Amino acid sequence: MLGAICLGFFLDLAWPDICAMGRRVTAKEARKGPVEEPDRPREEEPKSSLKAEKGKGQKSGKKQEPSPKTVEKPEKVTKKTAQKSRIRYIHILVAALFCACALLFAVGSVQYEYAVSASGGIRMNPDWRESLEWMEAHTPDTGVDYLRIYDENTFKYPDTAYGVMSWWDYGHLITYIAKRIPNANPFQSGVAGENGAATFFLSETEERNTAIADTLGTRYVMTDIEMSSGKFWAMATWYNSSAGQAPYVKTVLAPEQGLQGSYSAVSLYDASYFNTMIARLHNFDGSMVAGGQAYYVEVDDRLSSYPVATAAQMMDTAVARAAAEAYNQNAAPGTRAMVLSSNLLTPIDNVPALKHYRLVHESPTNVVPAGAGWDIKYVKVFEYVPGARIQGTGVIALDLVSNTGRTFTYKQASTDGEFIVPYSTTGSPYEVKAAGRYRIEGTGREIDVPETAVMQGLQVG
Repeated sequence: MLGAICLGFFLDLAWPDICAMGRRVTAKEARKGPVEEPDRPREEEPKSSLKAEKGKGQKSGKKQEPSPKTVEKPEKVTKKTAQKSRIRYIHILVAALFCACALLFAVGSVQYEYAVSASGGIRMNPDWRESLEWMEAHTPDTGVDYLRIYDENTFKYPDTAYGVMSWWDYGHLITYIAKRIPNANPFQSGVAGENGAATFFLSETEERNTAIADTLGTRYVMTDIEMSSGKFWAMATWYNSSAGQAPYVKTVLAPEQGLQGSYSAVSLYDASYFNTMIARLHNFDGSMVAGGQAYYVEVDDRLSSYPVATAAQMMDTAVARAAAEAYNQNAAPGTRAMVLSSNLLTPIDNVPALKHYRLVHESPTNVVPAGAGWDIKYVKVFEYVPGARIQGTGVIALDLVSNTGRTFTYKQASTDGEFIVPYSTTGSPYEVKAAGRYRIEGTGREIDVPETAVMQGLQVG
């Protein structure tokens, strides 16, 4: 854009000189000024006429004055007008150079784009591309022809159609590569509102979340690490523009060790963050996760626009909450205490399991540094299912192996004497497979769950 503006400026500047050069008006000709026509020789008048004139003059007694000779005075060419008419070749040269550069840039861009297109290359995150290509090949066809133009006044989605829920940034990629129907896209359709993507991912109850999925016809959910970390603030702002991410993530200035008076900004997570749908899906694979420890943090709001940490200590969650409550009852103005987590993978309280979402694919890249003890993939794909029903109480568990070879355990606590489980132990069409049977911990009871029970909401065991 800036290059186009510069090119237009220099073309506009040089255009009068280009036109002048086209008319072949040289600087020398401009300095000469208008050319005078030579005086024509006066034709000799007939004698009879002269005599008549002479006689006429004698009769009148007046001396006839000769007619003044009319001579056209040449226009004076000043230095100023000569300068105006002079061709400024430097302007033409600069404009030509800009045109040449623009032409080279255009040709190079076309050649590069053609080479990328011819090679089948798409410049995008490789984990997203891998997962979207998997989705195109391994999920049911929607029944909507990707290349057909439909009449918007008469079109109706077929019964086989379904949506893919993700953040709006990825909507066009879902359409273009996976050839599936996104529930939200970069036109920012399906982002805000009670059934928007922001509400879906920030919802803290599965009941609210499944109501949105049912309304939109969602079958698959795609998440990535950015949505649960770097882009979380954007989703929170779309969900509640006035509060933003403040209810979920706190930015605190912490003193740097060994550097007195120096602080660094750190993100600490409130308990509500771990209950959001995006955290429960991407960080915990929809499984129940136990809390237990958290940071007790004292802050001073008077020292900066961000709260400044004046004390911090890792404690059991219950102890930290009691300490924070006691501090806040007698806190000085502008000071307070909070209970926070320093890691998005370590919740403060127990996080309940999701009953209707199962992992069906994940991309190969682990976003956690080697040796940290966690294996969180960059992109994950979940399927929304009715879930099989199992009568029982306590905690049920199932060991699983993902398509990347990662092992994890899905756990769920019973509700009203029942479990609703999203994974099958037999017949799954996906590469994420059960490594055994469901077991109710502490009872020795094991249960097989067929794929039909998961997809039809049947009771088993």
